[in-house]
Amino acid sequence: MNKDKKTEMYVKFAKVMVIAQGPYSDERAYEFETVKKVFKYASCVITDETFRDRFNDLCSPENAEAFYDYFQETARRALEEGHNLLVIDSTMSNIHQNRYYVALAYKMQYVILVIPPIVMKTSNNTWPEGSLADSFRTEASTIIQPVNMFQHLFCAWYLHDFDSHELRHLASLYIQDCIEGIPEFNNIICRNIPNQDPDGEELSPIDAVRQYYDLIDKRQDLAYCAVKVFGNAMKAMNEYFKKEAVVNAYGKMSKLLIVGFVISKNMIAARVKLTHQQKDFWEMDDELDEDVTKSLKLLCPSQLLEESKRELEDIEVQLISSKSNQTLINTGEVVHKPLENISHFAKGRACHIVLGKKNDAPSYNVDYAVQFALRREKNAMKEKADIQPYDLETCLVKKMGGYWFIYLKEMYRVDAIFASCVKPFAFDDAIKC
Repeated sequence: MNKDKKTEMYVKFAKVMVIAQGPYSDERAYEFETVKKVFKYASCVITDETFRDRFNDLCSPENAEAFYDYFQETARRALEEGHNLLVIDSTMSNIHQNRYYVALAYKMQYVILVIPPIVMKTSNNTWPEGSLADSFRTEASTIIQPVNMFQHLFCAWYLHDFDSHELRHLASLYIQDCIEGIPEFNNIICRNIPNQDPDGEELSPIDAVRQYYDLIDKRQDLAYCAVKVFGNAMKAMNEYFKKEAVVNAYGKMSKLLIVGFVISKNMIAARVKLTHQQKDFWEMDDELDEDVTKSLKLLCPSQLLEESKRELEDIEVQLISSKSNQTLINTGEVVHKPLENISHFAKGRACHIVLGKKNDAPSYNVDYAVQFALRREKNAMKEKADIQPYDLETCLVKKMGGYWFIYLKEMYRVDAIFASCVKPFAFDDAIKC
């Protein structure tokens, strides 16, 4: 984060929570000292040292409760005051503290950045003098420190809160064009989507779509572009984070190209065109057979996220309006062959951002609908089916089975930060310090 100027600028106008984990190291100390300097006016950094300075007292087993209360209260206040960056660097955290931080981040729509020890290269088992961990070691000679305090469920590029909302709004504008310009599309919408709000008031077709797919709520989860799913597989996580490209990109900003949308009865997704470098992060299927997939136990990012949130408490906080800067823009770059913007055989052609979903849709029909749609598209190509696209002013539109493809005539670009969906849980071997 500190070594990339574009990421520095992005974080100053986004909302990011960084949580340190694993044993102490000189590199970890250097990184967070640098953060304090680079983000001096946009950040809040909470450490054992700031606790000592605040209370003019040493960290010790006797004041451990006050130590943990200070971390929680300071973190909550920092987010309520609108700090764009919150850094939490505790030498002795625990699962209860970490659950609080994650719940706080979800509530306030912050991107959570937990850097795995394998990326941070934490190997030093010493602790800074005067820290809480150091005081416990003095008392007990040895303390047990978990190497990992978080389970990394999947890796993704995350949009900040304002861009998440704006991309959902953009999708609804293209859907409105389809409703107004394609009678078949309008008929399907009117036939399959309820046209009344919870109070029984009649809705316009586009408002019915926004309600059905939940595109309206500004307080919902951040939009993300998943590229690798781990679930509970520690080995898979370690192997993925050993990749040089992943280590170099973790916690940094990338620009994503939005080239179209896919719509099914269960979800709406934005299609992402990966650059050559970004394809190195993609480790998911590009096509799946919908009928066969029903019998498989696929790891679904949205399900992993929801299951992890069930273990978190509902924190009372003062919600504030977003201070994030919009980065979603129309590139102005005309696509001369929209149907061929993403090659039918390219790695990562299924890369997408789920923007909205039907309330009771099965997770695999949400997270893998684009892969199902691409399999339908390839089958149609093999059969040489003559499917003529609808030509609208801003896009081309095709229907294949139960899926609608919207191919944009001009691409959009949005900034996103590469991070993980995490679950607080000490699941790795501990070390003695």
